[in-house]
Order: sequence, then C-alpha cells, then structure tokens
Amino acid sequence: MEPITTPGKTNQSEILLESGTNELEVLVFNLAGQRYGVNVAKVREVILPVKVTASPDQPDTVMGMFNLRGKVLPLVDLRHYFEFGPNDQDGPDTRRIVVTEFNGQMGAFLVDAVEQIHRMSWQNMREVPAIHEGANHFSVTGVTEIKGKLILMLDFESIVDHIALNDQLHIKKVENTLGVDRESKRVFMAEDSPFVGKLMINLLHNSGYTQAKLFRNGGMVWEALKELKQSGEPLPELLVSDIEMPQMDGLALTRNIKEDAALRDIPVILFSSLITPDTMHKGNQVGALKQINKPQLSELVQLIDQYFTGTLTQAA
Repeated sequence: MEPITTPGKTNQSEILLESGTNELEVLVFNLAGQRYGVNVAKVREVILPVKVTASPDQPDTVMGMFNLRGKVLPLVDLRHYFEFGPNDQDGPDTRRIVVTEFNGQMGAFLVDAVEQIHRMSWQNMREVPAIHEGANHFSVTGVTEIKGKLILMLDFESIVDHIALNDQLHIKKVENTLGVDRESKRVFMAEDSPFVGKLMINLLHNSGYTQAKLFRNGGMVWEALKELKQSGEPLPELLVSDIEMPQMDGLALTRNIKEDAALRDIPVILFSSLITPDTMHKGNQVGALKQINKPQLSELVQLIDQYFTGTLTQAA
C-alpha cells in the first residue's frame, strides 16, 4: 500500500506558499465525471484502494475502516455521499484514496481518479451560493477554472461533520462568564463555508454578540473595511477570519489590515482547519493576534470574550 503521491505533510516546505500571497495549491480529482479540488494543505497523501473492515456503527457513506501505518481511518465513499451511484466504468481501476488531515484529525475519501496539483490565486476562486441542503450539505465552497476546465472546491470539513454529527459544532449558546457587554461589540467574521458560517453567526448572535456580521470571503471584508474607513463610520473592534477563502484568503486579509495605517489596530483571530504547530508561523508573520483550530466554536466565543476583557494578549 505505497502512496502514489504525497502532496501534504511529507513535503509541505516545497509547496506551502509564503504568508499573505493569496495563493494556494489545489489537488484536482475526478468524481462522476466532474472535477473537484481540495487545498493541498489539507492533504496528507494519496494511496491506492485498500481492503476495509466493515463497521456496523458507521453511517452508510462509510465503506469501512482500514489501518494506515498504525492509524485506523474510516473510508468515506464520496460517490455514495453525493448520491452519484456506483462507478461502473470499464478499463483500469483509476480510483484513489485521498488521505486528509485537518482539525487535528485524519480522514480518507475514495474518489474516481486523481489528476494533479495546480498553483493558483484565491482571486480566481468564485464563491458558490448555497441553494439547498441536500446530500451535498453545503459541501462546495468555491468554483474556479484551471486550464479551461471547471473545478469545484469541496468543503471536506462540512462533509466530515455531516457524517460524524460533531457535537463541537452543534451548540446553541456560550454563557457570558466574564460579564462582557457583548451587545455593544462590533465583530466581523469571514467564513466561506455556508455551513460553518451559519453555525458561527447563529452562535455569536445567540450568545449576545448581536452586532456580529458575517462575510462570505476575505475580499468582501476588505471592501467593507475600506468603505468604513472612507466614510468615517466605526470600524469593527475585532475580526475573526478563516484562512482559505475565495477572492482573498485570511492571511492576505490580515496582512492588508496590518499594512494600512487606519486599520492596523483591528485585531484578527484566525479560525481555520489549516492551523497546526507547523503552520502557525504564517499567521504570526502577518500579525494575527491569535490562531485557533476549527471546529472549537465555544472556545472561539471564549477567546472573543477574553479579548474584550483584556486577558487575550499573546500572539499564539
């Protein structure tokens, strides 16, 4: 079971881009005739299909469990998840397993074929509006074109959460133990996943941060900040931003804010599945106040409280 390529953790130093360049690497794969993409920063390796052991406690989209160098992983059949039907193509078996690692956890996803890695700018990524909550469960977060072919970016976090029903995301309210005047605070949030964004804004509003405002990508936040600066209206007192987003990613957004004399005092908390001990230096380089790994929504609210009470001062 040798990996055919290892675009993720084994050679991150070669492909992970400099902080704030607004670029990413995309691994393109095929599923039912459509090309999809995933940020290489989330990919650990790509391997050939393996035998799995059935697990009766798993959802029907999980084919079974397998052992990868001492780690037992569930294998998700993406065709089944999206209700595409079985793969009945003739010829050689081109299927591959994309092994991911984000939010401190590893996962495995069966796809029809893996193509190659492309470097691109987030500026060339267009957002996709959430039309319905069918089997895809808000699983497409962006669309781009690479060499004349349409690529849909999958939101693997929402797929995992939809399958696992992760309780960390499904909380309604965080108690105000520090006594923050939450209703008076202006908080901006940037999150491209409609699924996660809805959870975030609902949690903040329910917890008392009624002035919290959600933006679908970093570019929208940047334009809003420039308009506020020009009009002289009050700026947000805090920004919570994802990292990977269409138009402008969170690192580029943070860098732009810190390089603008009128905006540089806005503190930024990065809230992303891409934050690991090996990548936190990127957020530090662009001036983030704090970095927190998804999906710790309750901890995020607590960090916001700590900022407004003056107890959140360290960078990471």
